[in-house]
Amino acid sequence: GGETMILQKHILDYWRGFQPSRGTEMGSIMELIEAKFDRLTVFDPRFPHGVRQVQGTRNPLKARIVLHGWFSDPSPFFTGALTEREAIPVLNALLE
Repeated sequence: GGETMILQKHILDYWRGFQPSRGTEMGSIMELIEAKFDRLTVFDPRFPHGVRQVQGTRNPLKARIVLHGWFSDPSPFFTGALTEREAIPVLNALLE
């Protein structure tokens, strides 16, 4: 488990070339990226994507970690109830 699944580009316009007599299998619509140890997977998140369920330990000390996010202009940004000035001490405390 744990493979990253990314919908292939041509599926975003699926009905234009739809042929009901042609079968559709997962391999023809999804790209599967194997979950390997110590691998960073980077892809265009505008394509529909997901991750297959991982079976195994529920112990956080023996499990794997996933960081999920998006890159933006290389500067911090803040949204929500806190201002940047209010958020900085909270974030710094979390990093200690």
